[in-house]
Amino acid sequence: MTSTDPNQRYRPVRRVLLGVLIANLTVTVIKITLGAVTGALAVVADGFHSLVDSSSNLIGLAAIRLAERSADERYPYGYQKYETLGALAIGGLLLAAVWEILQNVIERVLHGSQPEITWLTFGLMALTFPVNVLIVIFETRAGRRLNSEILLADATHTRTDLYVTASVILSMAGVWLGWGWVDLIVASGVVVLILRAAFQILKDAAGSLADVAVVDPEQVSEIAYAVPGVRYVHNIRSRGTSEAVFVDLHVKVDPAMSTAQAHAVASEVERRTRSGIPNVVDAIVHIEPARYEESSDWERIAYGLRQIADGMGLGLHDLHVHVGDGGDYFIDMDLEISGEVTLREAHTLAEEFEDRARGYWPETTHIHTHLEPISNTLLFPSEVEDSALEQEITQMLAEEDDVGKEVEIRVHKENGYLHVNLKLRMAPEISLTQAHTKVETLKRRMYARLPEIDRMVIRVEPMH
Repeated sequence: MTSTDPNQRYRPVRRVLLGVLIANLTVTVIKITLGAVTGALAVVADGFHSLVDSSSNLIGLAAIRLAERSADERYPYGYQKYETLGALAIGGLLLAAVWEILQNVIERVLHGSQPEITWLTFGLMALTFPVNVLIVIFETRAGRRLNSEILLADATHTRTDLYVTASVILSMAGVWLGWGWVDLIVASGVVVLILRAAFQILKDAAGSLADVAVVDPEQVSEIAYAVPGVRYVHNIRSRGTSEAVFVDLHVKVDPAMSTAQAHAVASEVERRTRSGIPNVVDAIVHIEPARYEESSDWERIAYGLRQIADGMGLGLHDLHVHVGDGGDYFIDMDLEISGEVTLREAHTLAEEFEDRARGYWPETTHIHTHLEPISNTLLFPSEVEDSALEQEITQMLAEEDDVGKEVEIRVHKENGYLHVNLKLRMAPEISLTQAHTKVETLKRRMYARLPEIDRMVIRVEPMH
């Protein structure tokens, strides 16, 4: 994901603006000096356009200095919109330049004076063209690479320099041939180009300030639906700038979910949104209950049982729901209870859990819970050197056709019990159910052949 740290993001933008500022100031001095000496309106117009470029660079630097500040209590969403305000000011400068050029055109029409063009003037003006080409290429590429609103706004009207300078050179050629009216026409064309650039900049800046959507809702919806537990996604909104995006959306989940489970779903949607969409600073998910009929029977039972278990401070896994001939349910699962309690206390907790479950689903005729103790303390294993056991395990695994050669074995003791951790690789195309069945079969064989093992955990990964 693109970094959202203001200092890291704006530092290269500031360097680009400084480089472009130096180049624009050089071109501006040449053009305005030539225009003042010769009286060529088109040259003066182009000079003012380059002056606006320089002024916009200064505005951009000032805006970046403000925008790179980190969010605080006064500006909890950050200062990024100062960059948008800088782009808005650049658009205003373009309009001011248009007015200045129009005044000169009107004065030329009323007084009828003609510019004075020399070979030196023509050559110096032509020399600025490749400089403009380099500025446009450099700033446009940097704006796209850095995804900077201020650089893209500056590049929008800097790009018009190519057309403006080419037009001015043509107008100077026309004046040289005695066609003074060409200068007025070209100057008017420059005004149109500048107005067009100003309109685009002002339109983009106004959209950002008015919180126009900056992210495709379909992209957000696709990310949210990929999160397990999400039933429906709607009311997706986004705002901000291209460098700092804020997203909020509404997500419906199973109504049987506990608060903790629903919060976990929301957190996962937020995490995937921030990682899946560039420059997302914050994503807020509003959780709503879905209609009950939108969930399957198994999902309603599973979420409901986990809700009961969470409320009692228990855990559960290996849940299976069987349907009888009369449509009744037979449920079996492993119920996790603290290993510190007595068998009587554990049995009482299990009975209470089963009674609550039957209260939710009267059609449940049988609930069988396998009591599994869990430790409430950290386990500190002690390494054991048992190369003979590892060799025997390796030999047993070599006899399995479905197990890859890349095998990791770890033998250790915890509280006097011998534990074995295995990491195996199997064919990636088999189903999870098939892989689980193979692992359970393998564990039964190992327990029978190696009775000294007290507990075994096998992790399965796909072969490369």
